[in-house]
Amino acid sequence: MATNSSGLEGIIGKHVEKPYRSGRGEWWQKITCKRRDSFVIVGFEPSTVPGYLGRLLLAARQGDDLVYVGGCGTGWSDELSRELRKLLEGMATKTQAVTLRRKSAVFVEPVLVAEVEYRAWTDDGKLRHASFKGIREREDDVEIYSLERYW
Repeated sequence: MATNSSGLEGIIGKHVEKPYRSGRGEWWQKITCKRRDSFVIVGFEPSTVPGYLGRLLLAARQGDDLVYVGGCGTGWSDELSRELRKLLEGMATKTQAVTLRRKSAVFVEPVLVAEVEYRAWTDDGKLRHASFKGIREREDDVEIYSLERYW
């Protein structure tokens, strides 16, 4: 799924005073489109480094249900990684909020929301180049991303 209504992931710009030349050069600039939305945290994968967070597992709304839309494995400091891991371990549950089979996944109660910046959607409905930007509780009246917007 594209990141904007035109279907573009970004644009290429050229310095107005430079002549056209094929190939890459300092007068060409790639400007990528970035999106930022809120997704429910439904689980995590531990890092290979003990005590750290490896990846958040995220979901969006689809009607009254939550649907897995991929993960996010970047955007936090070492300190925040440890804090998030500890917080999420305290919310672990055996009940999955989404249908997902991942060997190392630890599922959590779906009460926290991650603000995530991403570039696009893959053809199979997953976030592309997702980066964590912050966390909040669902009770903040935050609008959870809805798949009905684009599908």
